[in-house]
Amino acid sequence: MLLRFRCKNFRSIREEQELSLIASKTRTDERSESLIETPIDDLKLLRCAAIYGANASGKSNVLDAFAAFGRAVSNSWRSWKPNGPIPEFDPFLLDGTSQEAQIHFELTFLLGSQIYRYSFRFDRSKFNEELLVDVTGNDKVLFHRSPESAGIRFPNKNLGKTLSDKRHLEGIERDVRPNSLFLSAAAQRAHPLLSRIYAALSDSFNAMHWKNMPGRQRYTAELCSSVEFRSQILKMIRFADAGISNLEISRREYPDSEMRTLRAVMAALKESDPEKFAEVSEEPEVLPSIPEVRMAHLGMDGRHYFLDESKESDGTQAYFSALGPILRALNSGSVLLIDELESSLHPKLARELVGVFNSAVLNPKGAQFVFTTHNTNLLDLDLLRRDQIWFTEKSSDGATRLYSLSDYQPRTSQNIEAGYLGGRFGAVPFLDEGLLRESLIPGEPAQASLGFSGER
Repeated sequence: MLLRFRCKNFRSIREEQELSLIASKTRTDERSESLIETPIDDLKLLRCAAIYGANASGKSNVLDAFAAFGRAVSNSWRSWKPNGPIPEFDPFLLDGTSQEAQIHFELTFLLGSQIYRYSFRFDRSKFNEELLVDVTGNDKVLFHRSPESAGIRFPNKNLGKTLSDKRHLEGIERDVRPNSLFLSAAAQRAHPLLSRIYAALSDSFNAMHWKNMPGRQRYTAELCSSVEFRSQILKMIRFADAGISNLEISRREYPDSEMRTLRAVMAALKESDPEKFAEVSEEPEVLPSIPEVRMAHLGMDGRHYFLDESKESDGTQAYFSALGPILRALNSGSVLLIDELESSLHPKLARELVGVFNSAVLNPKGAQFVFTTHNTNLLDLDLLRRDQIWFTEKSSDGATRLYSLSDYQPRTSQNIEAGYLGGRFGAVPFLDEGLLRESLIPGEPAQASLGFSGER
């Protein structure tokens, strides 16, 4: 489970910013039913975090930082070129110093009954620091890779007590490249604890954007092959009142045109990096068939008519594509990230989705949901706690600041939506009405007002 995430010098995030899902201690019993109980005394976690802000304020970059963190853990040892650059190097570009400075990621998380803090720093070509600490009680450094040390340190035998443990760690260390993480290499060498941590972190932070909808549609369709998941998905669709009464799943083979494209891609990969793709055949083996979904609608004559998914509305397609990741998170108790929650979703449906994750009854495994949105209908303290609402704001130099509604200490009876739209909490765009008038009316002075406030 996620406690807090910090990042620095990633895209528009220049200075270190933190998103925390640790519940604030309040004098009132503020929506305590939406908290996750943990085995740690006095530690309760939030199920949801909503991030608001103007366009281009950096909301999406917060989620993309999570995703970059997860990809680095998952791919650095097994997928990246041994002597190549680090693909996730994407620093702040609006000053000369930051463009070549390190990126820093840090995640604090709960695994079982232990709390760990894992962090790493990297530049364009190498990881300069990597640190894993057990912070459950007194901090215990499990391993530390730093520029000052000639290797990776394992203080006080916290990670292994026996000679066999020591030799295992030394073998892993020999495998680590400058552009790969020790944690990733340890998972490939089946280190017991580090493999568990790797599994918890490597695939847990895939940010869901509406632009990658086709892949999610296929994932959800694959889940429909399971009778249990298919039943869940159908009930969720019927809940959304999309007029769909049933699902039909079929499979098709890859057409010749796609097979020719796949052969060309494989040949290009082998040519680009013969060593890495030496064992890849240019003639693909038997590929799994592609799942296709048809959705049944009740016609005027009382009969059910099945339509291809592509014939459904954009909203239905978007909702269907999201159901796979949503159910995966709920069933596994993992973290779900969605950018622009309101895209193609009715505001009432988006609100219900937040309510699902915020419910201990509907979300018993403690899945956590972090999303960005412009939907002010969700700024309701009957739905979200004050510490679940976050804002991004971009300064005059283009850097993102991330902060919580709790910083303003609003009353629990306050109308948060009205306060936000009125600029009480920042994170709203400044609209230069004079520039708009000048752009639409030739010769109009830039300082003229459009009179949106009622003046004539």
